[in-house]
Amino acid sequence: MGAGAPRRPYPARARMSPVSPIPHRFGRRPYRSVVVHGGPGAPGSLAPVARVLGRSVGVLEPWQTARSVDGQVEELARVVRRWATPPVTVIGHSWGAWLSILLTVRHPTLVGRLVLVGAAPFRARDADAVRDRRRKRLSPNERSEYETLGRRLSDPHARVSASAMRRLGTLTERVDSFAPVSHRRVGPPPDPAMFRKVWREAEELRRRGDLLRALRHLRVPVLVLHGRYDPHPVRGVVKPLRDAGADLRVVVLERCGHEPWWERYARNRFFDRLRREVVQPP
Repeated sequence: MGAGAPRRPYPARARMSPVSPIPHRFGRRPYRSVVVHGGPGAPGSLAPVARVLGRSVGVLEPWQTARSVDGQVEELARVVRRWATPPVTVIGHSWGAWLSILLTVRHPTLVGRLVLVGAAPFRARDADAVRDRRRKRLSPNERSEYETLGRRLSDPHARVSASAMRRLGTLTERVDSFAPVSHRRVGPPPDPAMFRKVWREAEELRRRGDLLRALRHLRVPVLVLHGRYDPHPVRGVVKPLRDAGADLRVVVLERCGHEPWWERYARNRFFDRLRREVVQPP
């Protein structure tokens, strides 16, 4: 394995931890970095990142439990106030990138620097590109299964098990990745109810333009780390940030998909760049 690559997907002490507002802690105090997982409803996904960064700095890995966008923002703010030493560097992945932005805008004294990894596009019109790219990368049978599971998950009246959501995640992960290393995910099962509730609200924020308006209020440096192969178009992340006047830096990782820490050709550069971002407090 290359330098900086995680050897285990999750630290042994946290494997059996329940989903809890008490964050997992890596490294030593002071905790000046916070990783924010995606999903919604996919706790533990950023544990490999927190574990590697924890060799250099103190890192918190909260698992969101609230079932609304506002609830998750305030829950995250409470974690930072209680456990961290603000202002912190917040590293948000996918949906977690949006959540990190909302935290920064609503609680500006808590955040000193923002890192957006594989963020979803901020404009509704760019969301179709994500779905189209994923469909093209699936076989016909996989595409049919993917669309069926997606419709069920989007239907508030349909029953969806954690195993069905995990299967959808497996299909998505395969087409979102360029050359993933072998790994085994460990952590609680995904939460379909949380995903439905929170993502429905998040999509409405995007549709109404509230997410774009939030970008105008960012007053901290922003680093975008984005895989070239990620189906989420990097232009749909970068252009709105630039248009909003953000203090922005962009690193596009070649031969890299949605989760850079699992990518064979990009993970070392990803971790190197991330370490440089967090070793100095904001």
